[in-house]
Amino acid sequence: MQPVTLLGRRGQPAAEAAREFLERNDAPLHWVDLDGDPLLPFLTEEAIETAGERPLALFADGSRLQAPSLFAEPTPGRLDPALREAYVSAGHWRTALAAGVGLPTRPRHDRYDLMVLGAGPAGLTAAVYAASEGLRTLVIELHAPGGQAGTSSRIENYPGFPDGISGAELAESSYRQALRLGAEFLIGVLIVHARPQPDGEVELELSSGPTIRTRTGVAASGVAYRRLDVPAIERLIGRGVRYGSPSGDAAGYAGRRIVIVGGANSAGQAALHLADHAAEVTMLVRGASLGRGMSRYLVQRIERHGRISVRTHTQVTDGGGEDRLETVTVKGRVGEQVLPADALFVLIGAEPLSAGVEDWLRCDERGYFMTGRDLFKSSDRSWWPLERDPLFLESSQPGLFVAGDIRSGSVKRVASAVGEGAMAASLVHSYLGADG
Repeated sequence: MQPVTLLGRRGQPAAEAAREFLERNDAPLHWVDLDGDPLLPFLTEEAIETAGERPLALFADGSRLQAPSLFAEPTPGRLDPALREAYVSAGHWRTALAAGVGLPTRPRHDRYDLMVLGAGPAGLTAAVYAASEGLRTLVIELHAPGGQAGTSSRIENYPGFPDGISGAELAESSYRQALRLGAEFLIGVLIVHARPQPDGEVELELSSGPTIRTRTGVAASGVAYRRLDVPAIERLIGRGVRYGSPSGDAAGYAGRRIVIVGGANSAGQAALHLADHAAEVTMLVRGASLGRGMSRYLVQRIERHGRISVRTHTQVTDGGGEDRLETVTVKGRVGEQVLPADALFVLIGAEPLSAGVEDWLRCDERGYFMTGRDLFKSSDRSWWPLERDPLFLESSQPGLFVAGDIRSGSVKRVASAVGEGAMAASLVHSYLGADG
């Protein structure tokens, strides 16, 4: 990949999105903070002024790319129609960044047997099995291979790894395996429009420019962490506040005071990952105990760790700090308290990444895609165009299957997502065989 220098300020939405995207894809990035980087005296006034308004990426070939004036990324599970232009602009900015550093953004063909949306555990597995069966397979991933699982510091209950494995390692090995078997990947690419065609295929317009068609699809776009909906916390994203697990080496948080919001496995893994270096780690849990949402082996390790404390029946109400996070205000049984904090990681619940297609694919009341027999919970079957019933993982669009956390009723575990990905690939093969 080609190196890139990114100029901007912490807290700028476009800058934070670009930094996370480039770091997760291991792009050679040099970040220049306009509020104090020692390289500033060596930059032109024009570059500093330009980047101060909107982040600016400088590539090795001398080209430059400025963030769009309209920039917004959807809150998980919600898509504001009024912000559609800003969402599309953000998608094109990400795609241009990906192309600038040398990530694949343009498909090699204009027609595919299978398009997989999302390169988390379910999508990667579907790609491995489909490609190994000779299907022309394209995987489209907006962020980075691995999905949410790829950010996990340690997965300790995945079969075959008695000492655990990091999410990044598991994602990288599955990614390389899919590539070796012939699957094609597009990274940093957004599907701008998806249009079912009369012949049963689906036409896709991509943020990198081309329009392609696919005979079948597997939706494996996964879920994202729910937002806190605390304005002061949102203001400090990228300046001590992060949604998701910590990126990079936990040693970078040595001596710091860390607050983690959440009580599921991902929060527990993050707490243990950080606690070996941080001065203290405080976990904030809305429920009555960690045991309600976390595996027992993690609960036991957290209870034994001397630098982790757990506050139950507690939620965040405010955050303080000018340039960076300094305090977190919490409300619990004893009222409100202000906790000193150098970093806050939010890992609460999950919301499906299904916004924008609810009027095309049937979803349950929480926004998860319905499949198989669940599509016929009501007596009305007039909308289903085929004589046969939907296959087990088949959505309300014939030939489009759903796998992993995005599916209604799925078990939210990596091993379960892998199993559904393999099953989806098999059902795709059956579907194409029956279709002739």
